[in-house]
Amino acid sequence: MSDQQQVFISYAGHNAFEAELLQFAFEALLSEERVTVWTFQRDQNRSEKEIAKSLKDRIRESVATLLLVSPETIDNGATQWMELAYSDAFDIPTFVLLHHIDHKELKRREHGVPPLLLASQCNPTSSWKQIVEDVRALLKERNNG
Repeated sequence: MSDQQQVFISYAGHNAFEAELLQFAFEALLSEERVTVWTFQRDQNRSEKEIAKSLKDRIRESVATLLLVSPETIDNGATQWMELAYSDAFDIPTFVLLHHIDHKELKRREHGVPPLLLASQCNPTSSWKQIVEDVRALLKERNNG
């Protein structure tokens, strides 16, 4: 395993700007831990099968997933739900940030929301720095264990 460790950010296309900010902040704050943060570019010129395999492989190689959930995710979240399923299948710790939606609203809109997400610890985006610390602790545990 290389010294470089990666964190995956899953987001709805509408939230690309917010995802880029999170990517920059996480990489800056976790630079000593040699973390790179990546997002899936949905405009790749490959077949769906190739993209799905690439996505699965990259998620499997990640130390954590950050799932940015917004109303757009609930309305058009099939891709994000698949990314969440891959993270769960590979036992990749997933941190959920709620953006412009709270847990009460998430439960109210339960139809179409994966039960895995409803049962997860969800955090408002204002607590993103705590997620950085949680990822740092996870990395320390992995490296010492």
